[in-house]
Amino acid sequence: MKRCFLGIIIFFILSQSACEVDHGLAPVPGRLRAQVAFRGNPPEDTQGVYLIVAPEFPPHAINELFQSPNSLPLNQDTVWTEIDLPYGHYEAYGLWWYSKDTRSNLADILAMPFDGMTFEPLGFTISKEEPFVERHLNANWENMNRDAAIRGTVYFEGEFPENTAVTAVAAFNQKPLSVVFYLVWLKSIDMTVEKGVKQHNFILPIKSGYVGYIAIFWLAENAPLYDVQIIGEAMDPDRPGELWKKAVKPDSTLSGVEIFVDWEQVKPALPEEML
Repeated sequence: MKRCFLGIIIFFILSQSACEVDHGLAPVPGRLRAQVAFRGNPPEDTQGVYLIVAPEFPPHAINELFQSPNSLPLNQDTVWTEIDLPYGHYEAYGLWWYSKDTRSNLADILAMPFDGMTFEPLGFTISKEEPFVERHLNANWENMNRDAAIRGTVYFEGEFPENTAVTAVAAFNQKPLSVVFYLVWLKSIDMTVEKGVKQHNFILPIKSGYVGYIAIFWLAENAPLYDVQIIGEAMDPDRPGELWKKAVKPDSTLSGVEIFVDWEQVKPALPEEML
């Protein structure tokens, strides 16, 4: 679970660089060609949609992620798009949606195919024997329809660790129980928590419906990829000891969510150099 949530963080960082990777001047020998079938209409704040490919998922570095240089046409029901790639195995591919108004992150994956048995992303291999690969993607614009929101506050007791790298609030359909569900069940994420604050007010734009888990995550600078930690969970004020679980109606904002983080209690779980 920690590895996949770190992928959310990595994708957020990648998105700030527009994920444009310079792969050199030499032509690459292979190509992925994808047929994309859109359903519905794009949100008004759509900036573009790009084909992305990851040799490893989640990627560990910027130069591991490939992205098509141009957005797909947004006014067609079915389009073909392609990306040139070196020989090798690729663990995941999909479509990444960009908004005009907000920073993109892994909650903005418009389409990514998964294996129905293992729930792992479907990959492909490009080789000298098979340099051109074709795949199909179904993209439902309704997935990007953020017609509701959750508003709340995180309260911090004590001091942030000096080597804090990322602190983020995320909402899920339900509490993830295995690695892949950190992606499949992710509804929204806020990565604007500033180091040192005593409280952070968050707004999570979501698609209306059931929300079964909200939590705050923390990662240390230079920490191993598997060291992402849950440092606080939203609890239901009407049901002591129970996690916060609500249905959010369309065109509404559900307010009053509270998460409490006591750094003294979190501290034993931090890396040894911070104890």
